[in-house]
Amino acid sequence: MSVKKQPRVSYILGIYNAERTLEECLSSIFMQSYPQSDYEVVIIDGGSQDRTLEIVHTFMKKYKNIRLLHNPKRLSEGRGMSKDMGVDTAAGEIVIFLDHDNILLQKDWLTKMLEPFDNKQVMASQSLLAYTKEDNYFLRYINHVGVEDPFAISYSLVAQVTLNPERFPTEGSHFLHTLDSKNVLFGGANGCAFRKKVFPSIGGYTRDVDVFACMADQKMLVAVPKDPRVHHKTSNGLWSFLRKKGVYYYRFVNNDYQGKKFSWIPKEFRGKVAFLLMVAYNLSIIGPTLYALRRLMKDKEVFWIIHPLFLFFITVEYLLISLAKLPNTLSYAIKR
Repeated sequence: MSVKKQPRVSYILGIYNAERTLEECLSSIFMQSYPQSDYEVVIIDGGSQDRTLEIVHTFMKKYKNIRLLHNPKRLSEGRGMSKDMGVDTAAGEIVIFLDHDNILLQKDWLTKMLEPFDNKQVMASQSLLAYTKEDNYFLRYINHVGVEDPFAISYSLVAQVTLNPERFPTEGSHFLHTLDSKNVLFGGANGCAFRKKVFPSIGGYTRDVDVFACMADQKMLVAVPKDPRVHHKTSNGLWSFLRKKGVYYYRFVNNDYQGKKFSWIPKEFRGKVAFLLMVAYNLSIIGPTLYALRRLMKDKEVFWIIHPLFLFFITVEYLLISLAKLPNTLSYAIKR
């Protein structure tokens, strides 16, 4: 009886000043039951100034399958940045993107994430998220919903599978979804595994949402395993999180929006109207409150009470930044 060959795996971590969670992240990787001889951990540091490199070197003394690279441009996302560098140097036929605040919750996480690849048509396997009993309401909400930005819930594959699992076909122990360029549900972060051959076929790695948008052009099949989970140990407070998202969005609308494949605002007129109605809904408080009450009764999770306020504040933040950069905003909205 032949033994099934384990695929070679490359974890890719693009990091910068990651001391808060990096040790926990790496420990969760090396607790996996998957043979260490069959995976490597490629860490690309953007010039960390805290204890990040000290932590990495401590792990490198213990584990020989860690490679450390340096990214002088610091950023993780984008052509030629940390994650793209990781893909180029990866030795594995499967590459997995993790952020330093991603904690793998099960010892067989990797084994179960790889199961969908038995189907040769599956090009990516996206992990779901889960909160822990130590989390406050904010972190429980973020990990339950499956995406850290509530504005993006309707665009997120993880969020849609979590909140509306009945909409997705299943095959064994995972959901399946064929990406569609007319209605892209993005993934790619927080524990997403790809066949490495995907990236040459789409022109390389840029950022997670653009990768899925390029895959959607080719109607690639992706899987979402039901059981393996990642804990996203992101900023644990609403206000610190809003500051973080404000920086990201300002960077986007200031310059980064140019040349992006994935568009938050649809090209078609009807799509633009639908987007504006979504913004109005987010600001209404009433609609999101009614939705949160329905989810609270269904999920029996008290953290849903923060949903309408979080959605309101982050939408206001994006609107204010958009107004501050109005010419760029109009260029992005009209030319898409």
